[in-house]
Amino acid sequence: MMNTYYITIKDFCSSHEIEESFVFTLGEYDLVTVEIVEQEHYIHQEELPKLEKMVRLHQDLGINLEGLEAIHHLLERVEQMQSEVHLLKNKLRKWEE
Repeated sequence: MMNTYYITIKDFCSSHEIEESFVFTLGEYDLVTVEIVEQEHYIHQEELPKLEKMVRLHQDLGINLEGLEAIHHLLERVEQMQSEVHLLKNKLRKWEE
């Protein structure tokens, strides 16, 4: 069975010097998934790079939540298109053989 690792939102926010409300708001925008276990709020470790990117974009570039939502959507779309290109290249390679 695969281990699942979480970090508390409180710990994340403390180490990044941000308000917990920012992470909760990202959760409301469906940009990160906030999980609740025994009345404690957590973020899955796989969400950390995405969450850290959102924090940097917000803090360093001053991008608001609507902008973060748009960027997130565009990045997901680019990732999807890259997967499609990879799949098509593989199909083309097989067809050429």
